[in-house]
Amino acid sequence: MKFQHSIVIRLALFFTGLIIFSILLSGYLVFEKSSKVITEYAKNRIIHESELAEQAFYALLNEVSNDIAVIASSPTLNNYALDPSRKSTKDINSLFQSILSNKASYFQIRFIGAENNGKEIIRFDKKDGVVFQSDDLQEKGNRDYFKEAIHIKKGELYFSKINLNEEYGIISKPYTPTLRAASPIFNTNNKAIGIVIINVDLTRLYNTLDKISKGESQLYLLDKAGEYLYALDKDKLFASQTGNDYNFYSDFKINPNTSFTPKQVETGTSVNLNNNLLSYAKLLSYFKGKRNLYLIAAVKQNILLQSAHAVRANSLQALLLVCLICILLSWFFVSIISKKINQITKAISNYDEGMTSDIPLPVNRNDEIGVLARTFKKMKAKIDQNVNKLNIALEKEKQAKQQRDEFLQNMSHELRTPLNAILGLTQLLKKNTQSNAQLPIIEALDRSANNLAGLVYDVLDHKKIVEGTLHIEYKPTNIAHLLQDIYSSYQYEAIRKGLDFNIEIDKTLEKRRFQIDPLRLSQMVTNLVVNALKFTTEGKVKLQARISPNNPEQLEIKVIDTGIGILPENINKINNRYFQESKELSGRYGGYGLGLSIVKQLSSLFGGYLSVESQKGIGSTFCVTIPIVPTNDTKVKEEQSIKTQDVPELKKRYKILHMEDDMSTMELIKHIFTHKSIELYQVSSVSEASNYLSANKPDLVFSDLLLNDVHLEAQLNQWVQSKQITCPLVLVSASEPEVMQTITPIYVQKPFQIDELKDYTFKILGAHEFSQPNFSNLYHNYDHDKEKIARVIDLLIDEFETYKDRIERAVTHKDQKEWDAILHKLITHINNLGLNSLLESLPEKVEALTLSQLQDVLNTFNYYLCCFRVERRINLKD
Repeated sequence: MKFQHSIVIRLALFFTGLIIFSILLSGYLVFEKSSKVITEYAKNRIIHESELAEQAFYALLNEVSNDIAVIASSPTLNNYALDPSRKSTKDINSLFQSILSNKASYFQIRFIGAENNGKEIIRFDKKDGVVFQSDDLQEKGNRDYFKEAIHIKKGELYFSKINLNEEYGIISKPYTPTLRAASPIFNTNNKAIGIVIINVDLTRLYNTLDKISKGESQLYLLDKAGEYLYALDKDKLFASQTGNDYNFYSDFKINPNTSFTPKQVETGTSVNLNNNLLSYAKLLSYFKGKRNLYLIAAVKQNILLQSAHAVRANSLQALLLVCLICILLSWFFVSIISKKINQITKAISNYDEGMTSDIPLPVNRNDEIGVLARTFKKMKAKIDQNVNKLNIALEKEKQAKQQRDEFLQNMSHELRTPLNAILGLTQLLKKNTQSNAQLPIIEALDRSANNLAGLVYDVLDHKKIVEGTLHIEYKPTNIAHLLQDIYSSYQYEAIRKGLDFNIEIDKTLEKRRFQIDPLRLSQMVTNLVVNALKFTTEGKVKLQARISPNNPEQLEIKVIDTGIGILPENINKINNRYFQESKELSGRYGGYGLGLSIVKQLSSLFGGYLSVESQKGIGSTFCVTIPIVPTNDTKVKEEQSIKTQDVPELKKRYKILHMEDDMSTMELIKHIFTHKSIELYQVSSVSEASNYLSANKPDLVFSDLLLNDVHLEAQLNQWVQSKQITCPLVLVSASEPEVMQTITPIYVQKPFQIDELKDYTFKILGAHEFSQPNFSNLYHNYDHDKEKIARVIDLLIDEFETYKDRIERAVTHKDQKEWDAILHKLITHINNLGLNSLLESLPEKVEALTLSQLQDVLNTFNYYLCCFRVERRINLKD
């Protein structure tokens, strides 16, 4: 580009800004320098003023010292003190009158005897320039100045604190700042027989200090407590006597303990009392160091720099005027050359907002503007092309995501529904089988169905993990039993492949229970075991589990195999979804491709990690390490899934409407609820349900959320709002809990446990015949801690099961002592939980309980056990 075409040389704005910055910087530096000069000058001035004030104070002290010394040693006073004759009285009166007449600052002179409680013997006062002898003689024995002066040595002088003059404890008006100087008078035996004392009016000294303080600086005379003894503002003086609360330290927000040091005030040094105060402090000491005052000269920084600020303000106005002129000139110059740039900017802005632009672009210019216009035109064409491609790809991705979500939702319903029937019927087989030979087969079927459920969870949970909606649900678990079940499930697969499949579990895991999510832990271990069996053709597979000695404790689960191994460069890729080392690993070695990805992500959710060690052709070791917390309950409870849980026998007959389109689930529900107190009506379409609700009022409604591919959420809400459904609604569906919670708080997700559904049912229906327990006290006592409450309810369930057995034995043997013990224990639970139905069914005497009444008691126990189990599941679910 040629030099004459460059737009850079035309941009004078930069230089204008540089000039403005230079001017402002120069003004700032000048102000700072002048501020320093003014401050240094002010510092020297307040030091000089302090020295003048100090000289005036000590000059007054010297004058008073000389006068009191002369008076105390004068023969006139001593003759009078030893022999108060008429002549000596006349002489001393003349002396005192002469002293007051000649000394303008002295307004009172007295001779006070040591006897009669320090009564004044001679007293002369001066008022308005007139000297007179006072006949109003007072006793001063209780005054500090008398007590201190009478005990000093011969030849020494006494000086009091500076304060306002008082008569009879009342401050004299006008206020008179007073210093008292005294000396003791001795007899021939060197015994003090009285004191001579002069009251000095410090007004002349204060006037001198006023003249010194008339500039920007001010002088302050303070006592140690910070009380003003002198200041220009006379209203602040002697606050302790006048009843005011003025104080130098509080007025200037000063901490005397940190602002003053003995060395500073003794030598006279500038002290930093606060950031806005330039000050100088000196210690004024008299009466042999017994009286100490602070003389402070201070000037406020804002007053001190007032002139500098005025100069700066005037300079700033001039600078602003210059800057304004420079800006106007720059704006005029830049506006001329920026007209074409504005065209390009407007075109870009319109394009950014999606507006079509007809603004002509200066593409024929040879300077930077022309280059910019041509570049934008090319960029616009390329962006338009890429945006069209992105929109097409985004639309395809949206459709794919929608199809994926629909597929997963449908697959969830289609897979969980038959799984629910398989698992439910398997539970019924386990409970009802009488053959020990068939039990292992049924348990194997149960494990296989659960493994299939785990595969379904893998696919669905992967979506949750990716979207960040999957949460870990901790509950007390025996990890050893969980791992043994997984091992048992895959023994047959290992035998079929001719592999040696072993398990090693730490003894600690067998003896203790830990807080863990058993479903997610089972998913991780199952995926690792399946992966090891899949890629191992010969040799062995080993499942190991132990508690590491770290603090906090960690669970380590290893799956070791002698399979095909992984190349070193591919170890970091195994956590990718669907990754396989070669495309040939399909079919026998194929799979759904999510296993290791889910293991890694679930490990992270637990707060742990997945590590891998592998050698190609030798084998691999996969290790899951997660933090673990033991439960307080060290007793490992054996699973009692085969034992049937008792439910109450209801006296009335209740109607249950069941809406379901899966025949297997309908058959399972029909088999579960064969009780004579339940009338079950099952429908498989919305029209059948609507017809039934129009003619009947059910006591309980079970419903799936999908009925022949029709989503029932809107229909269920409509039935509830129109009062066609007035009873509790329980959702029994394969949908996610988050979806079901928006419709009703009572739901059971497929595949469900038979006992869980039965407990919900009989708790709801039994509320018509029994009083429901009140758990509010329990929640309050344990601060709504779900885990603790679940443990307490576990104990309640165990106790009530035990009470049932004890009650039967007590009634059978008519054991009143045992009966009393049972009632004593039960009454606490009855009162705490409000178990009114139980209270009504228990007589005081065991003999009064017939067999039919015993059955009612046990039936009441069964109802409350249903309620306890439901409440426990709610806490664990939460």
